[in-house]
Amino acid sequence: MTSPAPGIPSDTAWERLRDFVRSSAFLNRPRYWLVTRASVWLGGFGVVYVLGGFLLGWTTAYEVLVGLTAPAQCRHPWYGYLLASAGWLLVPALTGAAAGYLITRQIDRRRSIDLAVLLEQMSAQAGGPGLPPSGDDE
Repeated sequence: MTSPAPGIPSDTAWERLRDFVRSSAFLNRPRYWLVTRASVWLGGFGVVYVLGGFLLGWTTAYEVLVGLTAPAQCRHPWYGYLLASAGWLLVPALTGAAAGYLITRQIDRRRSIDLAVLLEQMSAQAGGPGLPPSGDDE
């Protein structure tokens, strides 16, 4: 890495990280989502789990997280409920979001006809009842 010109301060670590995240737009959409959005959620979940490991014990934290032990039966029930909520809500939501996004991406990749053209073809083939009769049939 080259040093800046004299008198110009070098970038801080935060600015370099920000520039790296902004330059990651060249990644495809799932990888970009994993770097920018999912990493924040997974980091937060990791903090909750590690703190639970220190407060409740690692075995108890895992058992509360996966639902084997009731949160009220641990040393700190208030944190047990937080950890159980994360296990029941956050983990399936992140997994479902990632799977749904990747499946949708694969379906879109294999779609060979535009959606508007497909809907137009379907409505033409369906026929329908046609136009209503005019009032001058007498």
